[in-house]
Amino acid sequence: MTEEPYRWLEAIQNRREYIEDQLTPGLPVVAISADPGILLLTVKTSTPKLFEIYDHLALGSLGHPADIEKVRQTVIDAAHIDGFTRSPSDVSARRLVSYNLAPALKAAFEQIFAAPLLFRGILAELGTTPADDAIWRVDYDGSFSAQSGTELAHGMVISGPRQVARDWAAQTPKVTLERGPLKTAALSALRLLVWAKLRGTKDQGIEFSAVPTDVAALKEKLGTEALEFALLDRSLLSLPITYRVPSAEELGL
Repeated sequence: MTEEPYRWLEAIQNRREYIEDQLTPGLPVVAISADPGILLLTVKTSTPKLFEIYDHLALGSLGHPADIEKVRQTVIDAAHIDGFTRSPSDVSARRLVSYNLAPALKAAFEQIFAAPLLFRGILAELGTTPADDAIWRVDYDGSFSAQSGTELAHGMVISGPRQVARDWAAQTPKVTLERGPLKTAALSALRLLVWAKLRGTKDQGIEFSAVPTDVAALKEKLGTEALEFALLDRSLLSLPITYRVPSAEELGL
């Protein structure tokens, strides 16, 4: 009996190592708050990784497509229940992460006799001004962190290798991204996407200042011209849905 806690800890550690190994090939997702809204950007794959969640909420994700869909549906259901039982204005990323998403992920992670959820995500919440925006990073074990206000000038990234996001968050001094008009924010997001991909694969020591500023050079570094993007559009806040997919021309990409 005295050995059981140690066996559980060993099983959890093995589970964590397995999940990290499975997520490592995952391509980065970045989010940046700008004057027009919150832009999410990633490399396009055969299955979508960016989703509308609620009127002013969007999800960016990486992991196994079936697990991403399971998490997406969980968050959508929780958001709509909150909106119905309270009011749409009460639906916030903080409530969804703290009371629904994080506990569900933690419970799934600690059930060592069930298949784990291969998931890592960003939940973005649009405010009336950039200072009111919030972006949350959520992991498979239920851990989470948030950026809001002036912190959003740093942008947020998730990547297959967990260390990439940690390196970006831990930079001192922090890199301030240009995030004014939509095209400016899109270029900053694309540079961060390239940095995260290179940091996690080919060039683990690359600094953000060494990332090109030309769109063609950035796409060459990515090895693809196919991008997936979504915008929580601040100009649509008076309408039921702010989520939309801008054109590549609109983003300058």
